[in-house]
Amino acid sequence: MIRSFSIVFRPLLALAAVLTLFALSGVGGTSADSGARTFKYLLGTGPLCAHGPDECPDIAMAHNGDTIDLAGSGMLSIHPDSISGGGTFTHHTAAGPVSGTWAANRLLGFHEFGCTPDNRCGGHVLMNVTLSVGGSPVHNAILQFDCVIGKPPAGAQEGVRLAIQGALNFNHKVSGGTVLILQ
Repeated sequence: MIRSFSIVFRPLLALAAVLTLFALSGVGGTSADSGARTFKYLLGTGPLCAHGPDECPDIAMAHNGDTIDLAGSGMLSIHPDSISGGGTFTHHTAAGPVSGTWAANRLLGFHEFGCTPDNRCGGHVLMNVTLSVGGSPVHNAILQFDCVIGKPPAGAQEGVRLAIQGALNFNHKVSGGTVLILQ
């Protein structure tokens, strides 16, 4: 009975722990003082790559040394909350790389840090995504990205984190560039 309990509930407990961790790190819903706004987001792709090889793709590392490369783009809106888009990933393991795609499912949190006069904005974004390999969904995950344009909180760091339900937590930002563009 205990074994079946842990098989069924361990992934749910892990997801709850990740969401609690992100909640404690200051990720909440959309900013309360924000009106309806729409942003394009870029993660380790497009014009970010012109800034140098450390910007593309975004790279995060798990506690066991595995890394994941992420690149993609999409749109997010607040009031009402919505998110779309996706991109590619490559999970680098000791056994070799595994590549696939990711797709945004739901906006879980957003906090804007401010924008420049040319509408490039910083912020903290948390979304639910689906990871697929060979066109078949294999994992649900929580993707967090931070762009440090504007007035980010102390300790904020550019890049991505990815917590894969029932698998690895890529919680160390290695390198990469992200941006939000006010539409």
